[in-house]
Amino acid sequence: MPDDCITVALDLPEVRVIRQEEKAEGITVELEYRRRRAVCPGCGQETPKVHSVQLQHKRDRRLWDKPVFLVLRKRRFRCLACGKVFTEHDPVCGPRRRSSQRFRRYLGQEAIDQPVRHVARKEGVGEGLVRRCVTEEAKRLLQAPEETPPARVLGLDEFSIKKGQVYDTAVVDLEHKRVIGVVSGHRQAELVAFLESLPKQEQLKVVVMDMHEPFRQAVELCLPQARVVADKFHVLLHVHKALDQVRTSLQPERGRKGELFQARYLLLTAVERLKPERYARLMDLLPRYPALQRAWALKEAFRAWYHSATRAEAEASLALWENTVREQGPEPFKALFPMLNRWRQEILNYFDYPYTNGFLEGKNNRIKVIKRVAYGYRNPVNFRQRILLTNGKEARPKATRGLSHLLT
Repeated sequence: MPDDCITVALDLPEVRVIRQEEKAEGITVELEYRRRRAVCPGCGQETPKVHSVQLQHKRDRRLWDKPVFLVLRKRRFRCLACGKVFTEHDPVCGPRRRSSQRFRRYLGQEAIDQPVRHVARKEGVGEGLVRRCVTEEAKRLLQAPEETPPARVLGLDEFSIKKGQVYDTAVVDLEHKRVIGVVSGHRQAELVAFLESLPKQEQLKVVVMDMHEPFRQAVELCLPQARVVADKFHVLLHVHKALDQVRTSLQPERGRKGELFQARYLLLTAVERLKPERYARLMDLLPRYPALQRAWALKEAFRAWYHSATRAEAEASLALWENTVREQGPEPFKALFPMLNRWRQEILNYFDYPYTNGFLEGKNNRIKVIKRVAYGYRNPVNFRQRILLTNGKEARPKATRGLSHLLT
């Protein structure tokens, strides 16, 4: 195998391949830096005098699906001006590192949504190295120059680290589809501290959130110019829960295995997404349960309400929907009134700024994957770093089209 070929494949232009050997267990490449002189860190003078050479063994990324082992001829130079002996700079691996920088970046990226143990075994390295690589990669990305403009539309959503006990908050730039922070906790004080640290806060125009009161209080305190939008899907979730409560109140008549239990997902599915056979099944079921039929119709009417053309139309239509609920709606739907009253303006703000946390919900699904595989990440700091690294695993789409004019 010619030296030039493997040098090109290695993509390390600053080094020269001296010798290479390919075996079943991997590829060994002996190399040295092309430089013939080094700058003395003591006096700043260049020197060509090599004092000694030491062979250092390091790992690199796979080549042709085989492990690559680098044998670096690391030289120590003697300064002819001041006599100082020093070791040459190693940009490929970094000081006192036993692997290349690109190999460590690769390990950090691979361990985002794979178990640390799996990545370590696949690459033949220790689990501790993989964990350190995740930390290094997170710091590198967070310190990199910002390629996107400051956020103007934020999405806030809480997620559980330990179900029902420990919560964190994901903060996303909804325009540019990127996680910009993970807040430890979901209380007002914790979010206030994060929002106050954001650069160019005055450019933030919209904040989309679930209906968590501490979120609203934090935004009103730190970002008084921003409009709060209650996330559409969280609002609909309350309506879906009301419908399901009606179903469960009727279900005991037939038992858990009855047709109402079997139809629970059918009832919650958007009517336009039902296939003909499922729609026919639903139309056969509802007339036999008048209370459930009214509840289902109210759910679909509320979904249709989100297609209102203007805020004024939405406000009038919401009042009509509420009157219908008062006159003939089941009790679980009447129980929605306090929520609708507390968050009315934020719900209606959607019709001025039609942003949702759909992208953030997708991120939360990714977070669940990370939780499932993060066997070695009991440390919450490491867990949050992994979440921030998901920005690097996906292409960043351009700003949301068709909505930017609303922010000017």
